[in-house]
Amino acid sequence: MTLDNPVMHRTYLADRSYTLVNRSVRNEILNGRKTALTVVVAGIFDEAWLVEIEAVAAA
Repeated sequence: MTLDNPVMHRTYLADRSYTLVNRSVRNEILNGRKTALTVVVAGIFDEAWLVEIEAVAAA
C-alpha cells in the first residue's frame, strides 16, 4: 500500500500546543490527499509520546 490508500486516520495529541505542527506535518505528508480525520487532544498512555496515529487503509 501507499499513501494513496488511507481512508481514515485518527490522531491523538498529548497536548493542544501540538495542533498547528500536527496539521502542518499531516498536510505535508498527505500532499492534498483527503481522508476522514479525527484529532483528539488527550493524555496519552506513555508520557514520552507526543502523538499517536491510528490509520485505516483500503486497497
